[in-house]
Amino acid sequence: MPNVMQKSNIYAYTELTKLVNELKASSAKGKLKEKLMSQYAYFNIIEPRYFSETLLGEWESILGLIKHKGAKLDEEGKVVANEVRNTIDHLTDRECQVLVDKVYAIYDKVKAEYV
Repeated sequence: MPNVMQKSNIYAYTELTKLVNELKASSAKGKLKEKLMSQYAYFNIIEPRYFSETLLGEWESILGLIKHKGAKLDEEGKVVANEVRNTIDHLTDRECQVLVDKVYAIYDKVKAEYV
């Protein structure tokens, strides 16, 4: 059985803090999709295992949204954009906002575990 955490790993909190700060800086300027694209790596490095038992499913749900399009392949079957970048590229402005709102919500919950 995997190790079940009662509190999310400080790494998840630290990396989510960086991501949220970047997203908040751009949301006021109307460049949310571009900022998501520039920050896409966070969705690959913040793994579900870093979250507490109560938040694990919520982060997995966010990852499901951000990766649902799969990788973009060229004619030879080589990956030209990973699943996160490809999905963000296909999101509408409204879908970007919904995704960012979910990230903000889980960030607030992780932050509350440390306050």
